[in-house]
Amino acid sequence: MARTTKREAIPRQVDSEALKAHLESYRQKALELGANAAEVIPASIVPVDERVRLKCLMPRCFNVGETPNCPPMTPEPEFMRKALSRYSWAVLYRIDLEHWEQYIPEEWGKAARDPKQTWSYHDKVSEITGTLEGMAFRDGYYLALGFGGGSCKVTLCRGLVCKVLDAGTCRHFLRARPSMEGVGIDAIGLALKVGWDV
Repeated sequence: MARTTKREAIPRQVDSEALKAHLESYRQKALELGANAAEVIPASIVPVDERVRLKCLMPRCFNVGETPNCPPMTPEPEFMRKALSRYSWAVLYRIDLEHWEQYIPEEWGKAARDPKQTWSYHDKVSEITGTLEGMAFRDGYYLALGFGGGSCKVTLCRGLVCKVLDAGTCRHFLRARPSMEGVGIDAIGLALKVGWDV
């Protein structure tokens, strides 16, 4: 007979000390999983700007319309502003790239010389984001959510046709998510706000 573990009920209210400890554990986990830096920040400083999403469209990114996690199918910036206003805290992390050109997907030009490096970076982003979101959910923050960096078509499906658009089911339904830029979050502006070099 399988043994079940008793889960704690979702707390009706979380005291500030418990919240502070949880946020610090998420920050530490991001570093443990390979982030070079991680900060707990007030969600109110996360900038959402229509111009960021516009950069997906002009010049047109190869992934626009190719996945439900890229514009025009992602939530509009106005919706994101409203949704983010309901959150108090965020964990922002970064992964330093030794050679930034290795991040660029191959179809964007010859700069992407090593797709394994590109995928390794994206796999790490996906792992960290999914892990932190899962930890928060298990700690009772059932509305916690995370965003990726770059298109899930590149990061997870390695450029294959999106199965959601093709057959209705995602290959990576627990890991695929919109990128920050795809919903209008100004990731560069946010990094500058917390004092990181870009």
